[in-house]
Amino acid sequence: MLVLLLSAVLSGCGGGEDGGLQSSKSVDGAADHLADAFSDSNAALKKHAKEASDAMRKKKYRTALISIQEIKLSGQVSSVKEGAAVRDSLVNLEEELIYAIEDGDPNAAKTYELLKRINRN
Repeated sequence: MLVLLLSAVLSGCGGGEDGGLQSSKSVDGAADHLADAFSDSNAALKKHAKEASDAMRKKKYRTALISIQEIKLSGQVSSVKEGAAVRDSLVNLEEELIYAIEDGDPNAAKTYELLKRINRN
């Protein structure tokens, strides 16, 4: 089963315009992707996805990261579309954090350290 899932992901099934999995080019695009992917999910996942999306758009990095982690840790991500949206959000959030750190944002630096600690575990 895992092999089939990996081959499907690597071969590019899913919701992108080219037939592949969607990958956003900005944190706002990732926020839209996350909200869309969880629009048919249970109330708790939908709530966390909305919180994360709103926080990403408002540059509230820590709130976005915590909400995305809540989704991941729920154990209820049930489709490739949802998993790809979580990954896309984390990738774009990390990129946004790096840019904000370069611009001198101390809150972004703290959130990036939290993200690194989460990724180690």
